[in-house]
Amino acid sequence: MRRIVIGGNWKMQITSNNEAVRIADDIAQGLSTMSNVDVFIAPSFTELYSVSKAIKDTHLMLAGQNMYYHEKGAFTGQISVLSLKELCQFVILGHSEPRRIFGETDDLIRLKLLKALESGLTPVLCLGETAKEREGGKAQEILHQQLAGSLKGLEINQMKEIVIAYEPVWAINNKFLNPDTKIRPATPVEANEAHTIIREWLNNEFGAPTAEEISIIYGGSMNAQNAKELLNLEQIDGGLIGGASLSAEKFLPIIRIAAQLSENQSADYRWENNTLRFDE
Repeated sequence: MRRIVIGGNWKMQITSNNEAVRIADDIAQGLSTMSNVDVFIAPSFTELYSVSKAIKDTHLMLAGQNMYYHEKGAFTGQISVLSLKELCQFVILGHSEPRRIFGETDDLIRLKLLKALESGLTPVLCLGETAKEREGGKAQEILHQQLAGSLKGLEINQMKEIVIAYEPVWAINNKFLNPDTKIRPATPVEANEAHTIIREWLNNEFGAPTAEEISIIYGGSMNAQNAKELLNLEQIDGGLIGGASLSAEKFLPIIRIAAQLSENQSADYRWENNTLRFDE
């Protein structure tokens, strides 16, 4: 069974250590009975240490929001994997904001991903198309391009350590990414189609057993209102949450939904028309 992963990407939204610690502690306390889901948050780099102390000995884990592929050197403004691995279990790579705003390429992301794996961090590789690319019928082409470029040269054993996040750029609430586009989450059909495209590509490149082990999570405006419908889909194994992860009140309901589905998946169930039905 694929693991369920729920991540909270705080981006540059929380700028106070005290506030970060308070929110993280609230989330961690709420996780005490939900150990069947892997949950991480990604605070700003300057808040990681304080938050790590606050959530010690809880189920809540930490992620870096990015990293560089050199361990040390004259790289002003970058963060080393050596610094992250002391505090974090995950690292987010290839997010649409570094890709689209700061020009990160698939090849650069591949180098970062290899270094993360070498250092024992779990990379969360983000992929996704823009509204223009989707409207032009290029969504599958873009996903294949990003997968091929970011995963070039990886071995099967390395692939099993990766989490992939599909984040349709057009569903992300960021005016720099979507200045002229109405923001909306992907419909369940759109999300499941994209996740299926990703898993089929993984199947073709690395084989069915490996493809079936990799968790593919959804990262486009998931919230408590749409989480159940999205997480019920066969190909969606969790979520990378933005705005809804900035408070325990909004984040914990999503995690609870994921935990309930994870528990039920250990029982007898079947998929019918993209709906999870449990046997009596």
